[in-house]
Amino acid sequence: MRPGDRPLKAVALLLGSLLLMAVMSALVKLVSERQPLSEIMLFRFAGSLLPLVWVLARSGGVSALRTGQPMQHLIRSILGTAGIGLYFSALATIPIADATALTYSAPMFLSLFAVPLLGERVRMDTWLAVAVGFGGMLLIASPRGHGIGVGTAAAIGSAVFGALVSVWIRKLSAQDAPITIAVFYNAFGFVVSLAWVVGAREFPVFDADIAIMAAVGVMAGAQQYLMTSSFRYAEASFLAPLQYVLLVFAGIVGWVFWGEVPTPAAIAGALIITASGVFIVRRGRRRA
Repeated sequence: MRPGDRPLKAVALLLGSLLLMAVMSALVKLVSERQPLSEIMLFRFAGSLLPLVWVLARSGGVSALRTGQPMQHLIRSILGTAGIGLYFSALATIPIADATALTYSAPMFLSLFAVPLLGERVRMDTWLAVAVGFGGMLLIASPRGHGIGVGTAAAIGSAVFGALVSVWIRKLSAQDAPITIAVFYNAFGFVVSLAWVVGAREFPVFDADIAIMAAVGVMAGAQQYLMTSSFRYAEASFLAPLQYVLLVFAGIVGWVFWGEVPTPAAIAGALIITASGVFIVRRGRRRA
């Protein structure tokens, strides 16, 4: 433990962040029944920019956005925007718990990408954990033997892009501050979503869904702030396994609002992915 760490506060902040993520996912699923993806993403990125602008003002203003690697920021932003778009698409078509569990397979894909993109060595036990984790994905992907549908493929694609995002954040973090990376990403996502809305002429209609999408945006910004703050008070190796509590929150939300009861195979798959992910994350932290 580092001097000044406050683990209880860190856990409280992280759990608050995960609870907001579960509620936000539920709202996205709800509004996806009536609104196009472009509008949902527009509100999501707009809401995330609000707290980031405040943090940016306290971190040196516009000067904090100076960077010597603009193309790397562009790649990271494209990957992140695609990943969240796929996640929202998955939420619209498959149970929240299944979509969340599949996206949490990102550490497994990160292990695969770390070798060619980062030149890292991966131990045999980590490869074994990756293989076991993919077995868990297969259980969720086809719990009733119906094969991989569009929603499942979107969730897995989101995990792939999430792993690639982690690779690019590692590269960017060598030179740029977290606020710089976050502002570039969310600003890019906002501009792309706005262009999508205008190009497709999918303009928001001022009804109850506007309030829901605005809530998604505000929650996204608050969720990012709480999660970032939690890592100020405890080490990442301590908090990383707790992030899988989101699977529990997502399952509860899906059951309460949509009557989504996970199958035994889906539950087993989620547990396998959790165990695999925790092992991979802890192994990586120990090596670091």
